[in-house]
Amino acid sequence: MSLALATRTNVTIEELVDQFIGAKAAETAATKQRVAIEEQMIALLGKRDEGSDTHELANGFKVTITGKQTYTADMEKLHAICAKLPEDMRPIKTKVELDQTGAKYLRANEPAIWAQLAQAITVKPAKTGVEVKA
Repeated sequence: MSLALATRTNVTIEELVDQFIGAKAAETAATKQRVAIEEQMIALLGKRDEGSDTHELANGFKVTITGKQTYTADMEKLHAICAKLPEDMRPIKTKVELDQTGAKYLRANEPAIWAQLAQAITVKPAKTGVEVKA
């Protein structure tokens, strides 16, 4: 399989699928290689649990290693504890966002309601997905 992109106009879908499969395989291999290199760099330079360190190299490059941690919570338990704490000490956010599923339903099934909502909602095409299965 060649990774050269098809540029002729009479390319077949089968040829494009072959190129797609080859490109996906190359992408997967490149990602694995990059991650392995990152792990080696971290082993040489060290890491923090949280925060970053920048290392200036002899060749002029700068390498920044950033450590991160994720936080999850038993929200029921957290709400009960936070109810007893001062409001400015409660690590809880309430995020208000568009319900995309509800908006899709209203656009398709409730044109009068949608006409009102459409003034505040922008709909634009997202990237079209392609999946190939054997």
